Amino acid sequence: DNGIIRTLDLPIYMAQVKGNTVYCLDRECKTRVLSIDSTEFKFKLALVNRKYDEVLHMVRNAKLVGQAIIAYLQKKGYPEVALHFVKDERTRSELGLDIWCLSCHKALHDLGLMSKY
Repeated sequence: DNGIIRTLDLPIYMAQVKGNTVYCLDRECKTRVLSIDSTEFKFKLALVNRKYDEVLHMVRNAKLVGQAIIAYLQKKGYPEVALHFVKDERTRSELGLDIWCLSCHKALHDLGLMSKY
């Protein structure tokens, strides 16, 4: 996955990321230290690495709520995680349907029936 962490005026060359701090060089080879909000990329990294305990902890404790994160989770095939964010009954129903469809698809694949289509 990719995305924007922080918008900058001039290009930089990242050397290290530690916590919420980015250590880098600018075009004049001067060392720069930038502060960032690492919540979103840590969330996505935990999701990709299937560390669902971390993901759920972040869902409950972080400020990630919003349509963008729900759409991201749906698009990436994690409707069961998106369900933890949603209070609206209609959206919860749609996510439930997505979860059901994914489990049916997996069952058909496990039975070897998906290769015919």
